[in-house]
Amino acid sequence: MKRTSGLNMGAGVLALSIALSANAAAAQDAATSNDAIEEIVVTATRRAANVQDIGIAVTALGGERLTELGLHDTTELAAMTPGLQFSAPGGPPVAGLISIRGVSQNDFAGHIEPANAFYIDEVYQPSNGTSVQQLFDVNRVEVLKGPQGTLFGRNATGGLIHVITNQPGDTLDGYVDLTYGSHDQFRAEAAIGGPIAEGVSARVSFLKDRHDGYVKNAIGPDLLADDTIAGRFQLRLEPSEALTINLFADWYKIRPVATGGAMITGATQDADGLGVPLPPGSPTGFGYADADGDPYTGEFNYAGNFARETWTIGGKINYDLGGGYSLATVTSYQKLDSTYAADNDFSPVDIGVFEQDAKAKHITQEIRLIEDDGAFRWTAGLYYLNIKGDYFQGFNLSGFATYPRADYRVDTKSYSGFAQAEYDLSDQLKLSAGIRVTRDEKDYYYSEVCDGPLCPLFIAPGSLAANGVTTDKHSETGVSGRLALDWKPNDDTLLYASINRGYKAFNYNAGFVGQAPLSGFRFKGENLMAYEIGGKFEFFDRRVRFNAATFYYDYSDYQAFDQRGFNFTLFNTSAEIYGADFELSVAPGMGFRFDAGLALLHTNVEDIPIGTRLVDRKAPQSPGHTINLAATKDFDLGFGELSTTFNAVYTADFYSQLTNAAVTKVPGGWLANARISLKTMENKLELSVFANNVFDKARKVFSFDVSAPPLGGAYDTYTQPRWFGAQVRYNF
Repeated sequence: MKRTSGLNMGAGVLALSIALSANAAAAQDAATSNDAIEEIVVTATRRAANVQDIGIAVTALGGERLTELGLHDTTELAAMTPGLQFSAPGGPPVAGLISIRGVSQNDFAGHIEPANAFYIDEVYQPSNGTSVQQLFDVNRVEVLKGPQGTLFGRNATGGLIHVITNQPGDTLDGYVDLTYGSHDQFRAEAAIGGPIAEGVSARVSFLKDRHDGYVKNAIGPDLLADDTIAGRFQLRLEPSEALTINLFADWYKIRPVATGGAMITGATQDADGLGVPLPPGSPTGFGYADADGDPYTGEFNYAGNFARETWTIGGKINYDLGGGYSLATVTSYQKLDSTYAADNDFSPVDIGVFEQDAKAKHITQEIRLIEDDGAFRWTAGLYYLNIKGDYFQGFNLSGFATYPRADYRVDTKSYSGFAQAEYDLSDQLKLSAGIRVTRDEKDYYYSEVCDGPLCPLFIAPGSLAANGVTTDKHSETGVSGRLALDWKPNDDTLLYASINRGYKAFNYNAGFVGQAPLSGFRFKGENLMAYEIGGKFEFFDRRVRFNAATFYYDYSDYQAFDQRGFNFTLFNTSAEIYGADFELSVAPGMGFRFDAGLALLHTNVEDIPIGTRLVDRKAPQSPGHTINLAATKDFDLGFGELSTTFNAVYTADFYSQLTNAAVTKVPGGWLANARISLKTMENKLELSVFANNVFDKARKVFSFDVSAPPLGGAYDTYTQPRWFGAQVRYNF
C-alpha cells in the first residue's frame, strides 16, 4: 500500500460527496420528516452542537441506539465505531486497552494512563481498569478521533471516549429494565428522576448484573463469571436562572469472581526468540496439551479471583456571568481498589499464579471561562490532576517454590492551562486555534524482591529487579495545539481541515517482575502531529448521512510497549500512521434504517529490536481495515411497534503485540448480534429477545507470547460465546 493511497481515496470520496450534496436538492420532495435520521447533539467542543456542524471526527451513539444494538459494555462500542478497538486482554476487566486509529497503549500495568482518554460526565478516569465497565442509564456515548488536548481536561494523543449519563430533569421519569440470559444471567437496571422542590431535581440509577462463568472448568469452578452492582446519584440545584450546580456520586463494584479463563496452546521460538505456534494439540513447554481445542473449556487447578470497586464523588458548576460570558467548573474525587490473581499457565499443572493489585486515589479540578457570543468565541481554563497510586505485581511460581514480586508507587501531579478560540471569517468559514501547556510532576518508588531457586532467571543484570529499590522524581512540560478551518457552504455540508499536536506525559517502567533495563526505567512523553481532512454531508432531507475523514499521523518519541515473555518494557521511538474512516446512515422510509462504517489503517513503528536487528513493525491493535454494519426494520402493528435489528462488525487481522510474533497474530473475522423487540402501551412497555454473537464464533481478540521456557506457549483470549436473552422494560 502506498503512503498516499488512503489519503487519495479519502479525497476522492469527499469530492464525490460535495457533488452529491450540490445536486441533492432536486430530490427533497420525496422525503418526509418522519424518515429523517435523528439529529445528534454532542458536547465534543465543550458546547452543545449538532455532530454534523463540528469539524471533528465523532461517532455518537444515543442510549436507545445502544440498547437496539445490544451494546451494554464499553468494550462493545467498537462494534459500531470505525477505527476503534477496545479489549480486556486477559478476559476479566482488569485493564481496558483502547486503540483509536492505531493509537494505543497496550501495557496493562495499573499506573499507565491510556493514550485515549476515558470520561464519564466530564470526569477523567485515569486508571485503564475503570474504562471497562457496563453502561447503564446512558444518554449517549461520544467517541472523538484524533488528538484532543486543547479542550478536554487530560491530554489524549489518539482520541477519547465520553460517556454521558441521563441527568435530572424537570418532569418525573424513569424506567425498570430486567434481562434473563445465557449462563443464568440476571440483569436489572432502573432509574428514576425529577423535581423534588423548587429549583431542585434529582436522579437515582441502579445496575445489578450477574452470570455464571462461561469458560467451563473440568476440575474446579467455571471461569469468567460476573457479579456487578453499581449505583449513581445526581442532584441538580438551580438557585437562580444564572447558576446551576450538579452534584454526583457513583459507586461501581465487581464482587469477587473466578477469573482468568484464557486458553494456552503450544508454541516454540524462532531464531529471534519470537513465538511460533505449534500444530493444534501440541503440548506446551511444561507438557500440557489442550484436549479439544475449545476455548470455552479447560482444566484450571487455580480458579483465580478478581474484584474491583470504585467510588466517585464530585460536582459541576455553571454560572452565567452575562454579556455572553459563563464560568464552568468540574471537581471530582475517585477511589479505586482492584485485586486480581489468575492461573498463569491456564492448565491443571501447578506452575504459577499471576497477581496484580491496585489502590489509587484520583483528584481532578477544571475551571473554564467561556465567551460564547458574536463572531469571536473562546474558552480558556486551568486543569489539575492528582493521582496517588500503590500497585503490586507478582508471579507466584508455587510449582518451583519461587516468588518474584514488586511493590511500587507512582504519584502524579499535573497542571495545565489551555485556551481555544473560534472566529467566523464569514457566514460559511470558521477558523479555530487552541493551545494547552501541561506540566507533569511524578514521584516514583519501585521495590523488587524474589524468593526461591529460580530467582536468577528473573533478576537480569542491569535490570530494575537487580537494582532492588529504585526511586525518582521528575518533571516535564509538554504542549498540545490545534489549528482548524471549517467551511459550511450550505446547511447540509461541512468540510474541514485541521492540524493537531497531541502530547502524552512521560512515565515509568514498572512492568512484570522488573526485567526492564534500569537505564530506561523512565521514558519520555510522546508527541503526535496529526493532519486531517474531512467532510460531513446530509442528503435528501436528512434521510442520508455520510461522514468521511482521511488522516496522517507523525509520531516522535512514540511510547512503544514491548513484551518478550516476562519482560515488559516501554521505550521511545518513532512511528507513522495514516488512513481514512467513513460512516454512512440511510433511512429510506418504510421503517428501514441502515448504517455502515469502514476504517482503513496503515501503521509503522520504527527501530524495534528483534534479534540483533532494529526493524519496523505494525502497531498493536491496528487492523488494516474494519467494517461495521447495522440494519433495522420497524413494523407498525397498530397496537404497538415491532422492531428487528441486526448488526455485525468485521475486523481484519492484527497483531496484539508490538513484536508482531506469529503467535500474537489475531485472525480477522465477523461478530454479529440480533434483536427483536415489541413496544406497546405508547412505548411504555418493551419486550425483547436477543442473541449476541449470534453465529457462535469463537473469535480470538488478544494473544500473549509466552513461548520462552518454561511455559512454551501462547495465551489466547476470546469473545463471549453465543448469548441468548429475553428483556422486559417499562418506561414511566
